[in-house]
Amino acid sequence: MVNDLEYQQEIRDWIKDIELSNPFAITLTTFSNTKISHSQNFKHFMNRLNQSYLKNSYRRYNQKLTVIPIREGTNHIQTHIHCVIDNPYPEKNREFIRLVKESWSKSVLGRPMIDIQPMYDKGWIDYMTKLTSKSDIKDSVDWSNVYIPYPVG
Repeated sequence: MVNDLEYQQEIRDWIKDIELSNPFAITLTTFSNTKISHSQNFKHFMNRLNQSYLKNSYRRYNQKLTVIPIREGTNHIQTHIHCVIDNPYPEKNREFIRLVKESWSKSVLGRPMIDIQPMYDKGWIDYMTKLTSKSDIKDSVDWSNVYIPYPVG
């Protein structure tokens, strides 16, 4: 059985090996709700973001943004999501940020407190995979919403 520290290091190493061209460090706060899961809400958010930002590429060719979401929260800390989303079009950073905010605000559980910053180094990965504020590190990565495209070529 892998302990929490070993699992944390494996996750960190795995994320740090992913090739990202223009990543953003994003924190999304959520409302509590029993009708929709945080994972389902994040899925709706990403569908909306992919649709509004990638437009025809998403609809016709199923192109999606690279995303790694990690959920945090305990009985004492409001649930929120830390994620890395890679914006493949650096010249459209302002539009990307606007559409992240807009897409999150239209999600069922989306609270207006959102933090979006360019990810300048791998320190964000260490932060989002920290052991504190998680009930269980092994359940925190939202694997159903992780998307990493296969390399072309």
